[in-house]
Parts: sequence; structure tokens; C-alpha cells
Amino acid sequence: MVTLISLLVFIAFYLLYSTSKKMAGVGVLGVEKWMVDHRSTFQYFSLALLIIALGLSIWFWGFGSGVFTFCILLMTLASLVVLLTPLRLVSYTSIAITLVFFLICELILF
Repeated sequence: MVTLISLLVFIAFYLLYSTSKKMAGVGVLGVEKWMVDHRSTFQYFSLALLIIALGLSIWFWGFGSGVFTFCILLMTLASLVVLLTPLRLVSYTSIAITLVFFLICELILF
């Protein structure tokens, strides 16, 4: 569940970051140009993903801990997106490897 919430927050912030007007076009994943063409749709979709992630976080940890954990996840993943995207270190393979690693760690530890 933690991996799913983290993935939703990552995708939502990456969509918001890719559709912002101040971001330089760094076509890392190859779909950024299409996202910019449909900017308002993807911004609403990413905000919906953030609300879903917040709701899942509140459901999983409770209200206070869920909101706090969501804020920490958002700050951490937003920092990673802002730092790693211009360096072109965000790719489908790196996202998949990281997702599988964290999913295995979550299943083993919890």
C-alpha cells in the first residue's frame, strides 16, 4: 500500500511538473510534449491522483498520521522529481526498478 501511494504521488507530481509553464521541455519519458498539448486535462488528472493518494494515506494510517505522511511523501518525491528530471535520470526502467525494489522491501518487511 505504501508503494502504491508513493507511486501515485510520484506520477501526480511528475504530471504537474511536466505541464507547468516554467519547466523547460526535458522530454525524458517521451510523453511530455503530448502532456503539454493537453495541459489542463493532465493538471486536473494529476490533482485527482494527489487527492486519491491523500485519501488512501488517510485510510491506511488515520487522519493525522495520513496527512503528515502524505506531506512527507509529497515533499520527498517532489524534490526527487525536480532534481533528477533535468539530469535525465528519470526513465521507465529506473522507475520500474525502483518500484520493484520498494515493493519487495514492503512485502518482506510488512
